[in-house]
Amino acid sequence: MPDISQQGIAPVAKEGRNERVNQMSEALRRLSKVAASLADGAEELKSLAPDVDRLKDYISSGLWLKDFEADERREIGPEVDRSVLSEDGLYNLMEDLDDLMRTFEALQDRFFADPDLESKQQED
Repeated sequence: MPDISQQGIAPVAKEGRNERVNQMSEALRRLSKVAASLADGAEELKSLAPDVDRLKDYISSGLWLKDFEADERREIGPEVDRSVLSEDGLYNLMEDLDDLMRTFEALQDRFFADPDLESKQQED
């Protein structure tokens, strides 16, 4: 059994058990809330993956630059939503998505369920 004091959970006297259970319950609530939000966001992001592909193609094909230059020449009407043509908007979005994926990769091992957890629960 791992030394729980190395995992940020110090063994406490019996009278400290209530405080420990309260702290662990609060951690459970915070993580459950974030996990639910991330699960919803992940599903939405997965459904938007074709949009990411289209935007990447738009940039790499040179069409974005042509549209940007046309907008600079006022060839795109004022009724058109030109938010994609902001100089940094699309690039920043792609960087943000890349950073998000790197964050998940960095946390991946830490958040995988402990493969021994089920057997530990059965022993108790």
